[in-house]
Amino acid sequence: MERIYLPNKRLAKSRIITALFSFFIAFSLQLGAKESEQTLVLVGGALTTCASLSPKNCEKNTQIPGKIHNVFALSHAKISQIKQQWPSKNTQAKNKTIKNLATMQAKSSPTLSKKELLWLWRDIDSKQLNSLTDQEYNFVIDMLEVAQLKSDNTRLKEQVNTALNSESAATDILQFISGSLKVKSTNPSILAITASSRDPYESADFYEGLLRFPNVNSQWLALTPALAKAITTNKCDDLNTLRHSEMGLYQREHIYPDRTQAEYLLCKSGTDALVQLIKNSTGVMFNGGDQSLTRKVLFDENNQPYPWTKALQSRPVVVGTSAGTAVQSGGQAHGGNVFMITNGTSLSALKEGAQAIDAPSERSNSDSLTYNRFGGLGTFTYGVLDTHFSERNRTLRLATLLDTLDANQAQPAFGFGVDETTALVVIKSEAGNLMTVIGKNGVVMVKSAGQTQTKDKTYRYSYWPAGSVIDIKNNDFTLSERSISQALPAIKIPPLPVQRFGSILTDAKLRSLTQAMCLSQEKTAVGQQDEFIISLSTRSESAYHRISTAQYGCAVSNLEIAVSTF
Repeated sequence: MERIYLPNKRLAKSRIITALFSFFIAFSLQLGAKESEQTLVLVGGALTTCASLSPKNCEKNTQIPGKIHNVFALSHAKISQIKQQWPSKNTQAKNKTIKNLATMQAKSSPTLSKKELLWLWRDIDSKQLNSLTDQEYNFVIDMLEVAQLKSDNTRLKEQVNTALNSESAATDILQFISGSLKVKSTNPSILAITASSRDPYESADFYEGLLRFPNVNSQWLALTPALAKAITTNKCDDLNTLRHSEMGLYQREHIYPDRTQAEYLLCKSGTDALVQLIKNSTGVMFNGGDQSLTRKVLFDENNQPYPWTKALQSRPVVVGTSAGTAVQSGGQAHGGNVFMITNGTSLSALKEGAQAIDAPSERSNSDSLTYNRFGGLGTFTYGVLDTHFSERNRTLRLATLLDTLDANQAQPAFGFGVDETTALVVIKSEAGNLMTVIGKNGVVMVKSAGQTQTKDKTYRYSYWPAGSVIDIKNNDFTLSERSISQALPAIKIPPLPVQRFGSILTDAKLRSLTQAMCLSQEKTAVGQQDEFIISLSTRSESAYHRISTAQYGCAVSNLEIAVSTF
């Protein structure tokens, strides 16, 4: 039965994407080509793509030609370099590392994958490996990496083949990006910025390949934190050193010489040339990783925008995935700054609240909810963007941040959480703005109820599945009449069991529960996580609509979520 119906489901999804794309392309064409128009494609991460490093994302796990992993080697020369250039003052850590590396060398193959290297190190001295700081660990790994060359002595690159994507929703999103670029220009181009990665040179091959669309010029833009510092202080010849100080990266010039050379040439061309290069592009894409790193190429240490930031902000098409989406939050909304979320879990947010961390060098423990008060690029001013959303159960981390934002402005704050392999599309124009959701899953909108001073918190939760069109009116966001009128009939399924659903903030359980409520037309449900009770209930303005037959195809509007303790 599965083999019979799966193609029909794919065909139905393809029709939804085609219809939505046609609708939004027509909307764009009606507006004319004005500089103020802009299309945002905000992906929630996990843009599942077939690549030589990720054969699991290819149809039938096909291994395509190209780089399959990074390669490392242990040698006397490398160990000596590590000893001489140790990045910290921790002599004990240095001596133990050198001793363990020498022991590992005696047992090592000529070359190792990163996985093999770390397993060998763990076998020798797992405790010592875990005791290294991030700076020390990254230094050792960078120094042990070796360049990979082909027979013609050129660098072996990661290759991408989106035609072999095993996930059709990822392909749909890429086609939407390509189509949007072509609507905006007869000679479209897109720049890939990989600053969210600790090693942006490593990521460059993948994103260039990802954006290799027919009749679109795509290229990597060497806008790294080191470049930003060098080009604004006339220190292009110090790029190697700046990679150490600004990025914690080492010997990249030996591993990715073509990328570091492109960075050097971009630096030497000067700020004006960089700004013009960006202005000449139709679109720009920001990659996934750490949004605080991307922010370092947009704003200086005094939170002042760089000369090229406005040009990036105004591109006709702006694409982000994961951290590249989160960094789009910013600007002014309802009389206050829009924050940029940077870290945390829902459970830690409920227990500890939110902490402002405005400098990239500042860090808290890995679970704490942190945010940047000054926001990110500011292409998305409606509220705070969050990613990997339902899959990592981030609703209440975002809701907790909204309480902080809500306390600083006159009107309730909004948060938008984008699920994995899903994109929130925003078309902005003088004639009006619209949103839609494309891809695999959905987008959550969380609205603060303005009860920041009370112990028990209440929020409004909406879930917009792929295929939804969202109206933006009067500082609010609602499922459009177009989506409601085309909704499928409700189905009859048994009511939810009368019970308290445990571990509700783990995995994707909150999304599963709200979808079950939608399908069964349930009015109330209760979940629990540790000492917290999560109560869900409908209100007079709540509504359920089946947008599609997909697993998460039920639209939820204005469900109340109340958080209390016992």
